[in-house]
Amino acid sequence: MVETSATRLPNLAAIDDCWRRIGVSGDASCPLLVTHVHCRNCPTYAQAATALLDALAVDDLVDAATLDQPAGGASHVDRAAGQSCVVFRVGDEWLALPTAVLGEVTAPAPIHSLPHRRHAALVGVASVRGALLTCVSLALLFGGTTTDTSRTGRFLMLGQGRNAIALPVAEVAGVQHVPHTALLPLPATLARASAHYTRALFEHEGHTVGLLDADLLRQALSRSLS
Repeated sequence: MVETSATRLPNLAAIDDCWRRIGVSGDASCPLLVTHVHCRNCPTYAQAATALLDALAVDDLVDAATLDQPAGGASHVDRAAGQSCVVFRVGDEWLALPTAVLGEVTAPAPIHSLPHRRHAALVGVASVRGALLTCVSLALLFGGTTTDTSRTGRFLMLGQGRNAIALPVAEVAGVQHVPHTALLPLPATLARASAHYTRALFEHEGHTVGLLDADLLRQALSRSLS
């Protein structure tokens, strides 16, 4: 049987987020706190995070076929006129992703590190509106060496619901309609960490913004979660 998102959801729903009820985020009545001090040190928490990663379908997060596809469908002429993007900052870089691949923008939540990280960019998990979501640092994904999650200003949700991935970013400038004619090619000398994942540049409020290639980002996320 081919596994689909629908067949995976029961596994995610079965995760017992006991840390929210009897752990440090609840009434702290769990007897294991005496031994582990904090829920993130508990094997139960680690098992829940592992179950989340195993059930997560990266292919559900970003479908390349949705890029530049306005709601309700549009002609090729309409699509050529531009696209809607969310502009945000990671470190010193201003970047953008098509709104079609993002679920929402939320306030940040505490990120709990994992005992055995599968990839440096996988900084941990966070409980967002009751759902346990993986958090991936774009700075580390792009090849950086450090990231400061304490300065996270927002979470970008790549994907929808329990299959979303939280991308901590420093700030979000908002939604910008980018005309096709405003997109600039990447210069050969571009030295940004994100250059490999950037398909074009555009100007926004005095900043040069890199428009990320969502398909390449999906591939990088798949590697970081495998």
